[in-house]
Amino acid sequence: MLMHWVLSFKCTFRKEFTLPFLNPSSYAYGMPNPDRYGIIANFDILSEDYIPENIPGRESQIKELRFCLDPVSKRKKPMNAWLYGPPGAGKTATSRYVLRQLTHAYKVYGVYVNCWDRASLYSVLEKVVTDLRILGAEKPDSSFKMERLQRHLKDTPLVLVLDEIDQPSPKERDSILYNLCRIESIGLVCISNSRSFLYDLDERVKSRLNTTLIEFRPYSISDLCYVLSLRAETALVPRTWDKALLETISEMAEGDARIAIQTLKNAAYYAEKGMSSKILPEHVEKGWKDAKVIKKTYLLNKLTADHKILYGIVKSRKEILSNQVWETYLSEAQKRGVQPIALRTYSEYVNKLRDLGLIKAERARVRGKVRVFRVVE
Repeated sequence: MLMHWVLSFKCTFRKEFTLPFLNPSSYAYGMPNPDRYGIIANFDILSEDYIPENIPGRESQIKELRFCLDPVSKRKKPMNAWLYGPPGAGKTATSRYVLRQLTHAYKVYGVYVNCWDRASLYSVLEKVVTDLRILGAEKPDSSFKMERLQRHLKDTPLVLVLDEIDQPSPKERDSILYNLCRIESIGLVCISNSRSFLYDLDERVKSRLNTTLIEFRPYSISDLCYVLSLRAETALVPRTWDKALLETISEMAEGDARIAIQTLKNAAYYAEKGMSSKILPEHVEKGWKDAKVIKKTYLLNKLTADHKILYGIVKSRKEILSNQVWETYLSEAQKRGVQPIALRTYSEYVNKLRDLGLIKAERARVRGKVRVFRVVE
C-alpha cells in the first residue's frame, strides 16, 4: 500500500512539474529562455554526416548505381561505378545511402573511405581491414594486408566507396585502383569532381577498372528546396521557418546541397542565439556568408602545398592567363627551393581548383588553347 502511494506521488510530481520543451542545443548559447520553444529541434539532421531516408532529385543516379551493385544480391562481384559532378551535387550522400541499403538487405560488406584522409594504398587498406575487423592484419605492409583482406572476403562481396579519389597523386591513385581491382569480390564506387581523373588513369588501370560513369549535375532550385524542406520538418521547430525562406536559401546555394544545408543550420543557430521566434532574412544572409567561408577554408586546408601556391597566384591577380600561372608557379617553386610538379600534374591541379569551385576558367581572347583564370569570391 505504501509503495503504491509513493509511485502515485512520483507520477503526479512528474506530470505537474515537467517543463515545456527546450532545445538542448540552446544551452550552448547561454541560459535558455523558458518563455519560448527555440528553433532547433534536432541538430544532427542538419549535420554533413546525416544520411536521409530518401534523396530527392537523385532517383536516376540511385537507380543506375543500384544496377551496378545489384550482383551482390546473388553474392557475386558488383560492377565498378564512377560518380562525378561538382561539390554538393549529392554524390557522397547517394553512395552512402545505397551502401547502407545493400549492407542491410543482403548482409554483404560495405566500407566508405574518404581519400582526403587516406591518400595511399596502405592507408586505404588500413581503413578497410579496421572497419571489417580483420584479425591478424596489423602488420604494416600493403601486400600482407591485401592477402589478409582477400582471405577474409572469400565468397562475400565487398562494396568499397572511394570518395575524393581525385585527391591522391596520379601515381598513388593508379596503385590504389589497380591493386584493389585484383581482388575478385570487391566492387569499387569511385567519387570525383570531374571525369577527367578517370581519363588520366594509366591504360592498364582503366582496362582493369572497366567502370560505369554516373553524372551528378547541380541540384535545381525546386529539388534543393524539397531537400531543405525534408530536413527542416524534422530538424526545426514548427512555424520557425516557411517555404519562402527555403526558396531563398536554394537560390543562394546555386545547386550546392552542402551550402544550402549549412546555410539553413547557420541561420537557425543565429535565430536561436538572438532569441528570435523564427528564422529571418538577416539570419539567412549571415548563415550563407559563413557557409561560403567555411567551405573555402575547408577545401584550402585539404589541398597540397602546390595547390595552394597555384591558388595564391590566381588570387593575387584580378585575372591571369594560364601560361602566366605556369611561369609564375615555376618561379615561385624555385624561390622556395622545392621540386616543381610536372606540366601534366599542373594541368590536373588547376582543373581540380576549378572543379572545387575555388577558381573559374574561361577561354582567353587570344590565339591557342589559352585560358584566363579568376578566383571565385
